[in-house]
Amino acid sequence: MGLRITAGTLRGRKVPVPPDEVRPTSERARQAYFNIVGERIGGARFLDLFAGSGIFSFEAVSRGAASAVAVDASHRNCAAIDRLAAGWNVQVQAMPGDALAGMPRLGSAVFHVVYADPPYDWAKHAALLSAIDDSAPLASEALVAIEHRRESSPFEGTETRRLAFVRRAEYGEVWISMWKAE
Repeated sequence: MGLRITAGTLRGRKVPVPPDEVRPTSERARQAYFNIVGERIGGARFLDLFAGSGIFSFEAVSRGAASAVAVDASHRNCAAIDRLAAGWNVQVQAMPGDALAGMPRLGSAVFHVVYADPPYDWAKHAALLSAIDDSAPLASEALVAIEHRRESSPFEGTETRRLAFVRRAEYGEVWISMWKAE
């Protein structure tokens, strides 16, 4: 099974779903997210946390992002992302590791758009938001989005220093909460 890239230079190409990935984001929700991101994606550095197949990274570069870094805990997933990126000759780099612990390893280059898709039943959504707020290298006005289960409030009570809540987008069972760096 593969996920189809919906727009841009790679439109129609398939990204294989790793065998252990049980819940890839729906094409509808992914398209809607990129419609919201819109003009921000052109020339942007994109950070894809809990990358899985890397579909968000590939969709981002397909739509004009200058580059993407795909962080995933699975070395196998990262190797597959790197192989696909090399085969398609696109600027997507996989980085194996834990999304929370990996923030300091991102280096000094700043990101303009961040998308995180942790497991729905993961109990650390608030910690992820705090880690991005505290240590992710973000450009001014960067847009940060974190996917979570419908009708959940995993960020309730989480204080942020440099991220201001912007909106929540709802697509069936998927809710995407978004913040903008100030």
